[in-house]
Amino acid sequence: MPTGEGQPQLSGFINMNKPVGYTSFDVIARLRRMLHIRKLGHSGVLDKPATGVLPVGVNRATRLFQYFDHMLKVYLTSFLFGFSTDTDDITGRIIAVGGKGAAEHLKRSDLEAALLQFRGRISQVPPRFSTTKVHGKEFYRLALRGQEVPRLLKRVTVEGIEILDFKDGPEVETLLAEYPQLLIPRNGARSPAATPETGEPPPPPVSREEIPPVKLMTIRIFCGEGFYVRSLARDLGEIVGARGCVFNLVREQVGPFRVAEAVGFDEIQQALDEGNFRERILHPMRAIAEPERTVRLDAPSVARLRDGQQVLLEMRFLPEALRKHGQLVFVLDPEDRMVAVARTLPPVPGDRIPLQPSRMLH
Repeated sequence: MPTGEGQPQLSGFINMNKPVGYTSFDVIARLRRMLHIRKLGHSGVLDKPATGVLPVGVNRATRLFQYFDHMLKVYLTSFLFGFSTDTDDITGRIIAVGGKGAAEHLKRSDLEAALLQFRGRISQVPPRFSTTKVHGKEFYRLALRGQEVPRLLKRVTVEGIEILDFKDGPEVETLLAEYPQLLIPRNGARSPAATPETGEPPPPPVSREEIPPVKLMTIRIFCGEGFYVRSLARDLGEIVGARGCVFNLVREQVGPFRVAEAVGFDEIQQALDEGNFRERILHPMRAIAEPERTVRLDAPSVARLRDGQQVLLEMRFLPEALRKHGQLVFVLDPEDRMVAVARTLPPVPGDRIPLQPSRMLH
């Protein structure tokens, strides 16, 4: 058995393909039962309806999640235009519809023009139903209790957005048959308030007849850490006057981890049964070490880093991108194991650059 509390040396990453209906915490809880390992963690929350890449760290690899911040994230998602929901996706309750004919007459060119505002360094307001915290309280818990959710601006980076398809969406009757909660009001979560005398939920803000024909757009988003796809759907819908929400979402990539190679619970269980979990499922910690940010050191230099001392490298042995002060460097030992994360310091005489250890892994 390759796992267990008695084998803390088992460290690395699982490229997990999160299934629909699981929260990110649900995935960790089930993996703990399967692997009999307590020290597991994930990078980047995926909403319950979403699927795709959820990197899971095992043992020492959980100490590396802070270095995922600079990694590229890629999302494949579809937006519905015609109404907005309190969760900003199709699992919520409809709270408003677009202006008269706005969705019906919406054009791909309108969306392309509007999306120009969402590239580069932008600000986003997180969805009301999200795990964003303020003063230690998660937004979704406040929203479920009908409390005011703070308007918090977060800075995020968008490297690119591609429109892949734009067409008529599902028939309204089809949507309501599959997602009946769309017209069920959430008691206490929004105005009008529940009737004090009966305690019954308020009537929905829109009727079935008010829901217009919807449009469906599929896009691919290339972004950095902390980007909210649901916020983009909401904000884009407001700009074009049609309202919008996320219809489906797949996270295709987080750094080196891609959905095409991601595994599910069945594949993990099969590997455990066959005794090849480490070889078949577990990615070594060096998987996140981008070649342009990686150096390989000899044993004496690794020992110096382990003792908290600096290591001097000749500038010519460092990629040009790493010759500046404060650059992140992944350090491999002679056996190709990732043993440390370091930062570069200002050059010293002799065209040498000091490496200062920031985290040791072995």
